[in-house]
Amino acid sequence: MSFSLRVRVLGCGTSTGVPIIGCSCRVCQSADSKNHRLRSSILIEISNPSLQLVVDTTPEFRVQMLRERVTHLDGVLMTHTHADHCHGFDDLRAFYFWNHRAIPVWMAHAHVQDFQKRFPYLFQKTGYLGTVALISLHTLSQGAFQIEGVPIEHTELPHGSTVSTAYRIGSFAYATDFQFFPDAVIEAWKGKIHTMVASGLRFQPHPTHSSIPETIELFRRLGVKRGILTHLTHDVEYVRDSIGLPAGVELAYDGMTIDL
Repeated sequence: MSFSLRVRVLGCGTSTGVPIIGCSCRVCQSADSKNHRLRSSILIEISNPSLQLVVDTTPEFRVQMLRERVTHLDGVLMTHTHADHCHGFDDLRAFYFWNHRAIPVWMAHAHVQDFQKRFPYLFQKTGYLGTVALISLHTLSQGAFQIEGVPIEHTELPHGSTVSTAYRIGSFAYATDFQFFPDAVIEAWKGKIHTMVASGLRFQPHPTHSSIPETIELFRRLGVKRGILTHLTHDVEYVRDSIGLPAGVELAYDGMTIDL
């Protein structure tokens, strides 16, 4: 099946966003818009068939949808249920106002119970009288699944005490909030990815997140032609830190458009 992709970076910031509340560091006080980072998410636009998918619903989800003028969604791919990746979920209800249909949502089995605890009013009668987001929840199983005939591969990656789901559509992959890629996943995806958006967090090591040097090495091992670093902290200054990156690697910024 032949299709083309356009990926828009809705946000490329870590869990606090950048600037951080109360911080007076150089990056948080920067006037450069590429140092202003909403929480990490992407919009995937697929042609033939025409589909719009979002990965994660951040606390700024409403702002991100308004900024990109998104009027409909065909599905949501969740990486995991940490607050910075799912706490804008309630704003999906606005799409029901205009489209009057349930939005399919895919997530790993490991996250379903936590998700239902965070948003119980979506799944049971709680006495809440307002409009809720109408969704159809799909639990990921082994192997690829399809949306309107478009195959989507996924894999679970270690992230502290939980896991985060990485997705691959054709020659594009998105992975955030992972500690590392297991060797078996690298072997399975090696040579299949042209462009990859993956979290790098910062240059210093972190106990549950891949650092920028570690993610650059991951790009090399996977054979990625264009690697884009996301989920960035306020330790990363766009202009200063772009200079030292190797060829084929760049920093993400909010509003970035990637055509494949």
